[in-house]
Amino acid sequence: MKKGKFLGTAAIALVLALVFTTFTPGAGLAKSAGPITLDFVSYVTLAHETGFKFFKQEFIDKINEAAKGELFIKVRGGPEVIRPLDLAVTVQKGAIDMATIPTALFESLVPAADLTKLSDYTASEERENGIYEYIGEMYKKARLFYLGRGQATEPEYFVVYLNKPVQKPADFAGLKLGGTSAFHGFYEELGAVPVALRMPDLYSSLERGLVDGLCTSIYLGATMGLYDITKYIVRHGIYICTVSVVFNLDTWNRMPKHLQELLVDTMVEFEKKYRTWDARKRLAAFKKAEAAGVKIVTFPPDMAEWFRKCAKEGALKYAEKRFPEDLVRELTKRITK
Repeated sequence: MKKGKFLGTAAIALVLALVFTTFTPGAGLAKSAGPITLDFVSYVTLAHETGFKFFKQEFIDKINEAAKGELFIKVRGGPEVIRPLDLAVTVQKGAIDMATIPTALFESLVPAADLTKLSDYTASEERENGIYEYIGEMYKKARLFYLGRGQATEPEYFVVYLNKPVQKPADFAGLKLGGTSAFHGFYEELGAVPVALRMPDLYSSLERGLVDGLCTSIYLGATMGLYDITKYIVRHGIYICTVSVVFNLDTWNRMPKHLQELLVDTMVEFEKKYRTWDARKRLAAFKKAEAAGVKIVTFPPDMAEWFRKCAKEGALKYAEKRFPEDLVRELTKRITK
């Protein structure tokens, strides 16, 4: 089986050199006396409502208040500080203590991590049926601690934006669809052509016609102005969001037990709140897109079933190409009802 490619050592060295000049890794845990300071970096900008603001309000701020001076999470910034693609290795090396990171961006460290987007269980259910612990063991092999889901959404989180009409499966054949590797298997199963795009390039690539469409959240469409350059949005979403809250494992292990418990308990409550909050926000986002003149496309039942089947089977096939078969099979069995 082919394995995911690891970041080049030269690139990693450069990233870490830059980060180490800015942060003092583990400084908050180096002394037994005094408060613990955890350096945090977000994968999205600090102005992002669903990706950061709600997380800060319902997790970071609550931790900083409840810890009563013993622990403080210091937000260092977003992608302008560390590129999302470099975040996981930066946490792994201890240059920063914690971050929120989409799983598709660190499968070179945690193989098949992005497959958790197919989970049939809520974040709360995963903590009750052993899935959370299983995922946690996957992360520990990469010297990372998995705290939980930074965006604990319901299913059908990601939607397809298109500038060409689709009414039947054949209409997807040959379409150029852009996005991260999280969607490449899905695109291939649709019969489309995957085009690798970084998040900052989504708008310009769609505007210039370099791609016929792309897949991302309904929220990002509003944030990036995609509604202004998109003709259609497919109403049938795919996957759950698998942005992970990760710690450097050594940082986590050095923290006092009661502070670990505070972080876990607050994360549990955050995941519950996010799921219901996100569901309301998503409905409003669809209405905003429609008001902007974007046509919301709803498929007949058989077409919708085919579309969702392509999303699941495409993701599985894509994972099987890159990771050991037994790993993919075991993880899939655990996350499937």
